[in-house]
Amino acid sequence: MLKKIPLILLLLAAASFSACEKNSTSACGTQSCTAVYAYVGVQFQDASGSFAPVKDVKLLNLRTNKEIPSPPYPPGIEFFAGFTMIASDDTKSEFSTDGDDIRITATNSTTGQIKSAVVKISGGCNCHVNKISGPDSIVFD
Repeated sequence: MLKKIPLILLLLAAASFSACEKNSTSACGTQSCTAVYAYVGVQFQDASGSFAPVKDVKLLNLRTNKEIPSPPYPPGIEFFAGFTMIASDDTKSEFSTDGDDIRITATNSTTGQIKSAVVKISGGCNCHVNKISGPDSIVFD
C-alpha cells in the first residue's frame, strides 16, 4: 500500500503540470500559464437589441494614445452575430499588467452612426488578457 501512495502522488503531479502551457522566465518572472486561449470582445446592437453590423472598428489605448491592432480571429471558432473581438492572448502585450482603458469606436454599417465606449483590459505580465471593466455591448440609437 505504501508503494502505491508515491505513484498516486506522482500521477497527480504529472496531471496538474500537463494542464500548464509552459513555465517561462521573462521580464515578468517565472510563471506557469494554462493553455487556455483568452479573448475579450463586445457585442454591437441596435436599439431593439438586434445585431448591428459595424465597420471601421478602432481601438485606442488611452494610456499610450496608440491605436491597437484588431486581434486575429482564431481558426475554427465561430462567434455569435454582432460580436467583435477587441483583445486576445495574441495582443496581450498591447496592454499593461494592471489594465489600460481602451476606447472602442465603431460605425453602424446600416445607419452610419458612430458610437464609442471605454473598456479596461489587462494583459502584460498576466498569463491571459482580461476585461476588468466596461460594457459587454455597445448599443446604437
